[in-house]
Amino acid sequence: MGVALVALAFAVSGTSFAEGAATRVGKVLSGSKIKRGSLPGNRLVKGSLKGDRIKANSVTGKQINESTLATVPSALTAKRVGVADRATNAQRATNADNALALGGTAAAGYLTFSTRGIPSGITVIGAFGVGSGVTVTNTFTANPPSTDTLTTAYANDVQQVVQLPGAAPTELGNGSVNFAPNASAADGDATCSGSAVAPSAPAGKVCLYLTSAPGSDTVVDGEAIPGLAGSRLGFVVHAVSATTSVTGLFGTWAYTAP
Repeated sequence: MGVALVALAFAVSGTSFAEGAATRVGKVLSGSKIKRGSLPGNRLVKGSLKGDRIKANSVTGKQINESTLATVPSALTAKRVGVADRATNAQRATNADNALALGGTAAAGYLTFSTRGIPSGITVIGAFGVGSGVTVTNTFTANPPSTDTLTTAYANDVQQVVQLPGAAPTELGNGSVNFAPNASAADGDATCSGSAVAPSAPAGKVCLYLTSAPGSDTVVDGEAIPGLAGSRLGFVVHAVSATTSVTGLFGTWAYTAP
């Protein structure tokens, strides 16, 4: 009977006794009583430490393995974990890297050669076009009075300078500025194997691709700029008609720096 009564007393008072003991322990053992660095990680239950238990902005990059981080979806999400500025800077760094290879082409490949020569191996392309029509009308009066009109077609000759986007590394002479093989071309060059829609040129040459040559007997050719020794800044396209009043030439070109 005595043992039963003692057991009953513990059963009735067990909860309150335990709570009281926990309260007393909590008063005796506080965070300040734990030696700094003495509590190892294996004393914490995995997943038991919630985010709201960590002081805001107290975790730095030193504690984070950046290689394990995915792309931060937005600055708002980044702000919630205290790394909004870093996410913004990371995005800017990505944009800077993209700027070094715009559309997959390195910055050096863009044609801004105003202060430097065209780099070796780079192909530049463009278009040309010039036309001319000459008509001379002679009017005379005969005796007895009458009026007759005489129209005479003169030979027609036109030239146009085409400027390169930068200085060529070597001189452009008459022999290095040629048309692709064409019935109207006086200087057809078989090494100019591109087309008007996709102009190309071997190293050191300008290749011209004719699309139109007004005048039934127009003959075209490519030349160096007259009177300019060591022409490196451009070239000339030339069309001449010996008997008709109209002439001209239109097309595209390519130059590859050697």
